[in-house]
Formats: sequence, structure tokens, C-alpha cells
Amino acid sequence: MSGSTKKFMSYKDFLEKSTRPVVRPRIWKGKEIKEQLYGSEASLSEGRGAVSLVNEDTGDAYGITPDINGIVQVLKPGERNNPHRHSNMAIFVVFEGEGYSIIEGEKIEWEKGDVFFAPAWLEHEHCNTSDHEDAVLYTFQDVSNLSRTGAWFLEEPVGSGPVRVVAGTDKSDIIPEK
Repeated sequence: MSGSTKKFMSYKDFLEKSTRPVVRPRIWKGKEIKEQLYGSEASLSEGRGAVSLVNEDTGDAYGITPDINGIVQVLKPGERNNPHRHSNMAIFVVFEGEGYSIIEGEKIEWEKGDVFFAPAWLEHEHCNTSDHEDAVLYTFQDVSNLSRTGAWFLEEPVGSGPVRVVAGTDKSDIIPEK
């Protein structure tokens, strides 16, 4: 390792400096979410428009809380995304539409109001089965924790090789394909 980044401080200083401000309550109004979701050119991947819900009190965690992030994603009628996996878990709430997800080979059919879960690192994909209605999924994940510890990995599409998703990484931090 080149360069030293180590430091010592008194335990008293540590206690004072390691405190974090209170994360205040927030609301993201459905109307505003929809405007951002459909007005944004940002996308999660091909066919998956998405916006993140960020409470500015979480700083560079970019989460709803310091430990949980939220994404609202839309799948257009008939769209199916690439199988992918990531080191974070994901809880999905179906806000609109109907479709299915395949999680580690198991097909899970869903419709408005359903909640389903994809554990960490299991291959999964989502499909909107409607030919006329968007599917909107609210997704809650533990990306903030994994990013903070340097353990956030993403592989999309499956087979492309996992990539370590952490600021300051370079090609030496990417796990090569097998």
C-alpha cells in the first residue's frame, strides 16, 4: 500500500466526531415522483426509467435513511429487463401494473399492491405483462450500507462479470470475467 492514511485520535474526540445529525422525516409526493419518473431521462438500464428518493439529511449515503435507499422504476408495456444481480437485497412494492419477476429461476407473478423480495446476489429480472399499462415498482434496498463498507457489487447482465460499485475504484477493483 502506498501512502499512509492512518490516524489516531483520542476516544473522547472519536465520540464527539462520530455522532451524526438526526435524519428528519420526509415525504415524496406521488405526483412529484411521477413527474420526475416520466420527465427524467435517467434510466436504470434499457427499458427501465428510474428515480431515486433521497433524503438530503443522509449526506453521501443518498438514501431515505442512512441505511436504506429507495428507487421508483417503471417498465413500459411488454418490457422485460436483463437478468441481473447485485450484492444488495431488494424489497419491491408493486405500485401500478402487473407482470412477473424471475428470481433465481422461480417465476413470481405480481400485480398492484403486491410486495416481493429478492435476496442479495440472486439472479433476477422483471417483466411487465401488460400491453397497455406501465408497471411501476417502488424498490427499497440496503445499498447505502454496502457502499459504505465497499461491498456493493453489480452484475448486469448476468454473465458480464461482477463490478465493484464504489467511488475511487479502478480497473484493479473489477473482478474479471470467468
